[in-house]
Amino acid sequence: MVHLALALVSTVSVPPTQPSPPSPAAPEPSRALMERAIAAAGGSERLERYPVLEWRAKATVHAARTVAIQGRWQVQPPERAVVETTDATGDAASARKMILDGERGWGQRGDQTQPLTPEAVSHERDQFYLYYLMRLVPLRSSEFHLQSLDPDAAGRAGFRVSHPGRRDVDLYFDETGRLARMVTRVAAPGTGREVVEELRLSGTMEAQGIRWPQRIEITWDGRPYFEFELTEFKPLRRVDESIFKGPS
Repeated sequence: MVHLALALVSTVSVPPTQPSPPSPAAPEPSRALMERAIAAAGGSERLERYPVLEWRAKATVHAARTVAIQGRWQVQPPERAVVETTDATGDAASARKMILDGERGWGQRGDQTQPLTPEAVSHERDQFYLYYLMRLVPLRSSEFHLQSLDPDAAGRAGFRVSHPGRRDVDLYFDETGRLARMVTRVAAPGTGREVVEELRLSGTMEAQGIRWPQRIEITWDGRPYFEFELTEFKPLRRVDESIFKGPS
């Protein structure tokens, strides 16, 4: 009875120990870096308000020969884009248009319309997906996995972005939080050969509070592939849907 009484007193007079509330976990380094980059690009509110990006640029294509072009890009990443280009002189006879809409795409030259091959569509989807990552706010989705990386040769912090059905992409940021470099692998159209694609981003164009790289240089396996410099930049809330009706 004494032991029972002591046990009862102990139960009543000594309140059970309450678990301490968990201390807030420190943000994962890659997530913290992502949020810093979003702020440096203009903030999530602005980036989400304008999902379409339009710019005019002068570009150089390094293929079998080097070609200078100019044009207008209207991009609704990850898989919709309209690219209208002419040669560097603006000659109307050189005008071309490429339209990408998900898993279909086509090119136009004058009155002629030509569907893109499946390989070309796949390649363009990989390319325009990179602009999706450059908007940064999609990376908040649980569909993306971010893995911290060691700093690159220039000391820039970075992380790897993985997404089901997409190629991994490494993103590196300068000391201000701005995206400065991207590295991935793509299949070259025509040959299907895997190449290391690197994008170097520099300069700044700003409109509606959104900051976008002014210059993008792309290399394949370390060799120049494509580069362009923006002359105008305009974020948009929506795109003209009639553009994507396209051929049957």
